[in-house]
Amino acid sequence: MRNGTAPQAFRDGLAALERGDSATAASRFRLALSLEREVCLGRRQLEYLSWFSLATAMAHGVTAECIRACETAARRNQFDPEMQLNLGRVYLLAGRPTEAMAAFERGLRLFPGHALLRSLRARSERRAPPVIQRLSRAHPINRLLGHVRHALRPATGRPIPP
Repeated sequence: MRNGTAPQAFRDGLAALERGDSATAASRFRLALSLEREVCLGRRQLEYLSWFSLATAMAHGVTAECIRACETAARRNQFDPEMQLNLGRVYLLAGRPTEAMAAFERGLRLFPGHALLRSLRARSERRAPPVIQRLSRAHPINRLLGHVRHALRPATGRPIPP
């Protein structure tokens, strides 16, 4: 076995991501995944795979393999909000905001107070705010005015500001 442990390589990868060095993070996550496989524990392989896929997508661009790996990790460890977070982030990088939003929503159902999930969901929201913000989005007046606003939006597709 190589020097170091899988958890240490993983922590190094997280630190590299915090510094904005996604290429180093990807290599550290790959090492963590490899070390975990060598000792055949498998306890954290899905977590390492998820983070490796995200860092690789950030460093080298999104590939079908990155997406598949993140989807696999999120599906097999469906009760971990971090898996949904990483999947959503990869979807955003891939230009798939609808799927990203669904992943963020799944993560928030697991852990409603997760600050980063809430933040990314809010930033990814594609719907304009209700026309009359004191009323709920489902209120009949807001629904009617929303339809009117949508019909009158410019040809560019950008929403008319409230």
